Amino acid sequence: MLAVAVAVMLPAPSAEGSSYDPVGSGTTSLTLSGSFSKLLSRHHVTIELSGGARRKGRKIFLPAAGGEVDPAAGLASVDSAGTIAFVSGKRRLPFRSIVFKAKRAPLYAKVGGGQLKVAGAKSLQARREGFGAGFSATGLRLTSKVATRLDKKLRLGKVLAGGEEIGSLAVSVTPSTVHLLPQGRVNLAIDPAFFAKLNQLFVSLNPIAPAELGPGPTLSLPVGLESTLAPDAGSGTIKLGGAAELLQLGSAQIFWREQWLDPAAAAIFSDVDVEPAPPKPGKLPRGPLLSLAADGQVRATPSSRSIEVSGRSVTLTAATAETLNSAFAEGKPTFGAGEVVGTLSTSVIGE
Repeated sequence: MLAVAVAVMLPAPSAEGSSYDPVGSGTTSLTLSGSFSKLLSRHHVTIELSGGARRKGRKIFLPAAGGEVDPAAGLASVDSAGTIAFVSGKRRLPFRSIVFKAKRAPLYAKVGGGQLKVAGAKSLQARREGFGAGFSATGLRLTSKVATRLDKKLRLGKVLAGGEEIGSLAVSVTPSTVHLLPQGRVNLAIDPAFFAKLNQLFVSLNPIAPAELGPGPTLSLPVGLESTLAPDAGSGTIKLGGAAELLQLGSAQIFWREQWLDPAAAAIFSDVDVEPAPPKPGKLPRGPLLSLAADGQVRATPSSRSIEVSGRSVTLTAATAETLNSAFAEGKPTFGAGEVVGTLSTSVIGE
């Protein structure tokens, strides 16, 4: 195989390491060089596409079908749907399971069975594109193994050789969820009717740092490390810092700890501890603490990688209502499933 000098121009990974996000959508486009296209034409080799792949002139477009991307570090592995088949008469060699990798050899595919390195690149660059990333690879050169396989399968003789320049790649992907910077807070503005009910039962709502209780009242919890969120706020996991205590002096106290928000499950999960135990039950099985309604508004701004959620109603689950009644209301049905606890809002930034 001909030796190929490769200049890779990618951002260095951060000191904290890479935070990969799952690929949600995108496209890999392969632009065949004029010389490679003419070489195929001279030897009566055509290209057939299937499985979602499409062509426009010398460009072949493949839709993203999975993979992972770290936009901040300029790293990615993108799986593509679609098949590219090289055809000569009745002979054909399909390239399936095509993968782009942000590395010196950026193009891989299953060729005649196993996955092979298809081409190396002279240069590879990465760039931020809103929540996602774009990559470009120029000076793609065929590997010796793939050149040999094409020659043999299509019976071309020794037309192709390792180092044959075939074109360039352009990749653009958007993740389905993005890692969030550990900044910003999730705010729960307590509903006046719910807060009044707590007051009637002499139950105080107390934040445990770094949670805070502000005017309104509003319970505010910081966004923790390793939190993720979709740009449409429909999936991901936001880990919340701090905890909350509900205290009825001389009777019982409930702790809500290790809380995390799961938009796909439409719930806030928490570890719940009801004290003193006994006679109270102590630690309860982890589960949904509060339910999230399907209302509210979401605003995503790709240029700043910000996601804002406002006006989303939060209600009691049946289990939480039962726990509150047992701890503070002598078992009476004071609290009920679906009762509004407050309104949730947050503003977060993707990495």
